[in-house]
Amino acid sequence: MANRMQGMRMIAGASVVLLAAALSACSGGSDGQTQDVVRVPADASLTDAGALVADGGVILIAPGTYNETIEVRGSDVTIRGEDRNEVILDGDLALSSGVIATGERVTVENLTVRNYLQNGVLITGLTDDTGAGIARGPDGYVPEDAPDLVPGYLVQNVTSSNNGLYGIYAFNRTEGVIRNNVATGGSDSGIYVGQCDTCNALVEGNIVERNAVGIELANASNSVVITGNQITNNRIGVSVLSNYLEAHGPSRGVRIIGNVISDNNERETPVQAGGAFGIGVGLSGTIDADVSRNRITGNDNVGVWISSSEDFAPYDNVLSGGVFGGNGIDVAYTPAIGDGANCFDLDTNVVTEPAGLADADCGAPTPVGSFTQPDAPQGVAFSQVELPGPQPDAGAAGTEPTQLPDHISFPDLDSVDVPADNFLTEGAR
Repeated sequence: MANRMQGMRMIAGASVVLLAAALSACSGGSDGQTQDVVRVPADASLTDAGALVADGGVILIAPGTYNETIEVRGSDVTIRGEDRNEVILDGDLALSSGVIATGERVTVENLTVRNYLQNGVLITGLTDDTGAGIARGPDGYVPEDAPDLVPGYLVQNVTSSNNGLYGIYAFNRTEGVIRNNVATGGSDSGIYVGQCDTCNALVEGNIVERNAVGIELANASNSVVITGNQITNNRIGVSVLSNYLEAHGPSRGVRIIGNVISDNNERETPVQAGGAFGIGVGLSGTIDADVSRNRITGNDNVGVWISSSEDFAPYDNVLSGGVFGGNGIDVAYTPAIGDGANCFDLDTNVVTEPAGLADADCGAPTPVGSFTQPDAPQGVAFSQVELPGPQPDAGAAGTEPTQLPDHISFPDLDSVDVPADNFLTEGAR
């Protein structure tokens, strides 16, 4: 962290020195110093605030609409809106991303971000040669070539809507929480966690709707927990996949427990790149996923679809408990490769393809069925998705930074029950 007094001219008289210091601390640090609290727009523009804030500092954004991007490279920084509904970062369908953060233990909270061509909020551990945050490295690199995961992030009480790729995007990060947000109108997904072999990521309490995919995980492994979310009216509710576009494949150890994943048949959404539609949960080439005690209903094609991806075969996945109903097929198991030992602990009234999955022995080779995805209906541009209404505000916005732990805490998943179908209705349409 730069010395806050660095570069200050020493002039005669202690009172004059103190006055100069006070004025400089409020004026934007024109001589390279940083501030613990940066007020936007009083101290700096949104664009300039990221370079002005000190490590451990707070960027406090006043109500207004900002057609800008903020990039923060410092650590332990909090980016906070004074009013969730009135602090609006708007890309005006011209800028790439709203918030870009590359430092350790960064917090983004209590604001709205919309109309960016790529990402609403990008929390990334990947940078280019200039140090700017980016979202994906070279295709086909192996884990040994990937950069170290950057620790610590929290995105909470954010409304992210109508962004051209991802609403809230965590990439090459570990020890993170995405909580109590609303994510809508994402042309790829509302919430995304990718390229992390030890993600230690918690996605909870979010309302995710009217995206191509609600929540997407790609090459995300080990202590990834999706719980207590309302994931409805997307084209696909949750997608967990393995691929070679990012490091650390395949996805392993994902826990999808205690969510509402329903009615993912919304036509007025961006078209999903793979053309899928009417899917509650898709597991593609995943290993050791646990999908339990969810309410998975009203998905026109498949409630839970388990398949292979490239040369990644699914195995050691567990699907148990929960409420199913009104799906085209409740559960489909259709990998092109592999017959690996998955476990289906389901009621006998659950409709499966192939039939009889509920009676299959755990640990034995899983019989393979067939399912062909019907053509998806035509969608709409991400910019045309209906905006969400006002959301609950976090309350008085102080200047104390949000302190993040070195290691996040997970809820007791054994105590999580199947949620009611309307348990998160306050922020939904």
